[in-house]
Amino acid sequence: MQVRLPTRRSVDALTGWSAAIAVCLLPALTLTIRGSANRILLVLLLCAAIAAVVSHRTPDARFGALARRYWALYAAMTSLLVAAAVSTLAWGERDMSVLDTPTRVAVFGLVFFAVMGAPRKLLKQFQWGCVIGAIAAALMLAVALQANGGERPLQVGFTNLLAFSNIALLLGLFSFLSISWSNWQSNAGKLCVLVKIGAGTAGLLASYASGSRGGWLALPVMALVLLVQYRGSWRIKVLALLLVVTAVLSAYHFNPKVQMRTAAAHTEITEYLDGKNLDSSVGTRLQLWNAAWLTFTQHPLIGVSRQNYKQTMSELAQRGVLTPTAAAFGHSHNELMFNLATLGLLGVASMLSIWLVPAVVFASAARSMNPDKRIAGTMGLFLTLGFMVFGLTEVMFTVSMVAAFYTVVAATLLAIIVKADEDGRGKWDNAAA
Repeated sequence: MQVRLPTRRSVDALTGWSAAIAVCLLPALTLTIRGSANRILLVLLLCAAIAAVVSHRTPDARFGALARRYWALYAAMTSLLVAAAVSTLAWGERDMSVLDTPTRVAVFGLVFFAVMGAPRKLLKQFQWGCVIGAIAAALMLAVALQANGGERPLQVGFTNLLAFSNIALLLGLFSFLSISWSNWQSNAGKLCVLVKIGAGTAGLLASYASGSRGGWLALPVMALVLLVQYRGSWRIKVLALLLVVTAVLSAYHFNPKVQMRTAAAHTEITEYLDGKNLDSSVGTRLQLWNAAWLTFTQHPLIGVSRQNYKQTMSELAQRGVLTPTAAAFGHSHNELMFNLATLGLLGVASMLSIWLVPAVVFASAARSMNPDKRIAGTMGLFLTLGFMVFGLTEVMFTVSMVAAFYTVVAATLLAIIVKADEDGRGKWDNAAA
């Protein structure tokens, strides 16, 4: 009996659908199942490898063509790995484990190639992964708070509290934005809108309950993004800006928890300047930032390397630059400061590229008249600028799960944007059929 081998077209369709299912599962599973984000990234890389070997895509949809078209974006996402590798080699270090997380960002091009093989309509179901993820995150945090007697837990599930609450906030905001993808005319569509409002609220509540000041800082930035991209009259923009300012002031004035966290930050800054209570939450960060800056001034180009960071902090503690408690932390609690210390100017340039280069692409799409491009572009701005703000108080890219999340979500949103482009709609969707 003759066995029929699968055709290239069928293999390409299978890899495309597999990639779409993977990206839809990512937001739902990242915070709920340990290792899921990295496993999904591996699935996408496998899809990319198969598609590269057995492909029926049009020439413009192949890896080389996409790399030439988005070379600046590919270079930006690879830059952190290059900076870490240069620093590692320059210092003669043999421990290559520090390259693990930057590699998860560097494979952006392969992930994008994989998801470009999926139908746009299926990629948009990513929204429901965000809905499930936001609701699950809020429930997990509620359980963790109760188990900890109402006090802020150090971590929720397998994720530290800051990274957990930041991703939960993004999932909630994505849920709100995806309301525009629902059909308001049908009863089912109205139900979907209600579910998304609930999920968005859950994400906001998770951020609030966590007490994460970095997450709270991101909300005004997101509001400004929406305000800037709005195409209405300047009067409406001014009114909206006043409403945002009023909302921020009201949140402070009427919310005891926000007042308490804000007052605590002010007190801790004052105590730090007076040389008291140096190991408070804010005091520790200020110590670490000062130590990171001092380290950078001594090694401005390539830093002291990721491998030598803890030893360097320990030596600075012995010199009295920071306390032993602060020196025990594994990073600087600030993305730019940590990269200044460990990778120097190369590291800072790479981080700015990872945030800002995709942000430029997403900003252009967010101003489009095409609804799919506009929504995906706005989500992309929330992702990139959100991570930038989160980086003020936390080093997000030291966690492999977080790096995988950023890479896959950015690639998915870019794929939706490209496929939604009117000039290329038929070409891309036919390539994945």
